[in-house]
Formats: sequence, structure tokens, C-alpha cells
Amino acid sequence: MKKYTSKFFKTVAFIYMGFPVVYLFAAAILFDIPVSKCVQMILSPSYYLLSILAVLSGYGLWEVRPWGWYVFLVTNILVVYSNAVMATHYAESHHTVLSFIFSMTLVIGLLFKIGREICVPYFLPKIRWWESNPRYKLSVPAKFKSAKTNAFGEGDILDISLDGCFIKTRTDIPLHEPLSMNFTMFNISVACPGIIVWRTGSTVTHPRGIGIKFAPVPRVQRRSLRMVVRHLGRITSLHRSRYIMGQEEFARRMDALMSTKLDQPV
Repeated sequence: MKKYTSKFFKTVAFIYMGFPVVYLFAAAILFDIPVSKCVQMILSPSYYLLSILAVLSGYGLWEVRPWGWYVFLVTNILVVYSNAVMATHYAESHHTVLSFIFSMTLVIGLLFKIGREICVPYFLPKIRWWESNPRYKLSVPAKFKSAKTNAFGEGDILDISLDGCFIKTRTDIPLHEPLSMNFTMFNISVACPGIIVWRTGSTVTHPRGIGIKFAPVPRVQRRSLRMVVRHLGRITSLHRSRYIMGQEEFARRMDALMSTKLDQPV
């Protein structure tokens, strides 16, 4: 799956696999830590724990494993804490506060950038709340066809964005297989090409299915896809605010959104 990630993503994964050396070197420069105190850091058990988690997260990102993102998230939270400790006990710089703020900004930017690339339906699908709610369950059947073998398949879309989707299916199609797919949602028909970048064989963490990364689609089809994704966003937003409104009002508004028929763009 790593062939479908950016060079920046691969670089970050590679850096984190070399975290024990890279982090020590970067921290020494950023916080102006002398060699004697660097030795104290190396002898600290917390340094080894952080290094193990960082290397593990780097490997997880490199292999584009779903668990890699969560380990990466925990690792960077600990990095911020570690930077605060270094700024307080080890740093000899006159600008420790600015250095810490800079490091925290860098970590936040890194989490945002990596999160946008890995937290997508075809790598890390989110099973929407309506998949487990019988009353508001959205059944979105999709059909797809292999571009190489012309084999047909069908399944249910469980997560979708402008860049790709995750389809629950038992159809056996090889990884990296290009295909074309089509589905209808809220009265809008969408057809787009894509490629299979992820497959799940077990049902422990995710249903058995395939992650499809969309190829560039025609402008009209992209407008159709954008309308569908935006409307799903409205449904999700309403569900999040269900606790601040009456049950009858929530049910009325939700039923209205679920039965909405959008106009097909031309």
C-alpha cells in the first residue's frame, strides 16, 4: 500500500524508524543541550520507551497499517511531553519557551499532514454511526468491474470521501487491480474509476472488503460525488447535535435528510 502514499509520508515514516538518533540530535540543537546532559537523556528509561514507540509507529506508517496511525498519535503526544521535560531540566538555551512552542507547532503540523493522508476511507475507514442504527441505516449498494479481467462484483459502501471509499464485499479481486464502479445515493448516480489499494481478509477490526482510491474523474462526476459527500456530512453533523435538541425534532430532521433527493448535476 505504501506505493500509494506521498514522498513526504514515506520520509516521515523513515525518520521515525531512525527516531533514537534523529530525535536526540534534533533536541540537542533545538534546546542547546550539552553532551553531558545528552548522556543523561540516553540513560533515562523514558527515552527507550519513547524510542520503541516511535520506531514501531514509523514501521506502521511505512507499511500503511491502520494501527500505525494510532501509535504515531500516542508517540507524538509523548514527544510533546518529552520536549517539555527537556526544556525544563536539560536545556541551556535562552529561548527555551520559543523552542518548545516551535517543536509543538511542528508536531501539530505533522499530525495534521499525516492524518489527512492516512485517515481516508481506503486506508482507515470509519464505520459510520448509521451502519449500526437500524432506523437510519443507509444501504448504499455499489457495483464494480475489473479493468483487466472484466470480472464483476458488488457490495455496500461503508465509508466514502472525495478521494476514495471502502466497500464491504466478499468478491475476491486482487490488490492493485484497476476497476470502475458506480452507485446511486440520494437520487444521484456516480460512476468513477479507481484502484484497489487495501483488502481486509478478517472481520476483527473491519468488515471484509476493499479500499478503493479514486482515479481522476470527470468534472461532472466529481461534482456529483461532492454533493453526496456534503449531504452525508450534514447527516453526521445532525447526529452529533442530537443531545441538544428534542427527540421529536431530531427524528423529524433526520427523516427529512435521509429521504432527500438531490438534483443530478449536468
